[in-house]
Amino acid sequence: LSLGFTVFILIPVFSTRTFLRVLDWSDPDVLFVVDGVRQPASAKTQFNLGITYMQQQKWDEAVSALVRCALADPMSGLPYWRIGQIEILRGNFPVAEQWLMEATTKFGASLMVKDEEIFHDAAVALYQNGKVDMAMEYLHMALTMNPDFPKGLNNLACATLGVEYSQGEERGRYDAVDRAAHYVSQAIQLSEASSIQNPLYWQNMLFLAKLANNMKLAKSAESKLSEIIPDITPNDLLKSSADCTWEFVPAA
Repeated sequence: LSLGFTVFILIPVFSTRTFLRVLDWSDPDVLFVVDGVRQPASAKTQFNLGITYMQQQKWDEAVSALVRCALADPMSGLPYWRIGQIEILRGNFPVAEQWLMEATTKFGASLMVKDEEIFHDAAVALYQNGKVDMAMEYLHMALTMNPDFPKGLNNLACATLGVEYSQGEERGRYDAVDRAAHYVSQAIQLSEASSIQNPLYWQNMLFLAKLANNMKLAKSAESKLSEIIPDITPNDLLKSSADCTWEFVPAA
């Protein structure tokens, strides 16, 4: 009798747990949250939880989960990198720099993300913190890892312009504009080769063309922007080409 009673009790218990787990699996985000709460010391579950919160723009919760991930697996650069990205999105550039610079020294990130993304994001934080020479160095390292990196080329153009203009030499400015236009042109070619039309690159090309007083190139850039964004207004064109704009889009 005791054996039969035990079986009778256990079967409903296991069935209930299985049913609840099926409900968890019905939505990956729910599964990541449930597992993250249940396993706070697991690097994997905390990383998944952090990314889930990051996608939901729950920044504080995301950082907390990713810090737990970093504590559980201090050799992985992934949580450091993602925290750095979050701090960039929040405008906390000094904090972002600390996490991202640490991420560049870690092992294993390349298993899940291209290393150039980490060095690129570190450059973004460095530039925002006024460390323009180091930012240029890290952008060049990112492009050494992957020369066909449109985002890196676009941002190298803006950084080049910023560095040379800050030095105040007229000759250097003209050279900087030429080099920046070359980098943006490369970014455009690489994007279009992947069937991607990025209006930001054409906005920067328009800005650089005006800076160089190249009206033919400026007209071409305006025409391309009107093609990509049919409802763009002249005022929008004016605003969009008022500066060289960095691109920061966290990699998936």
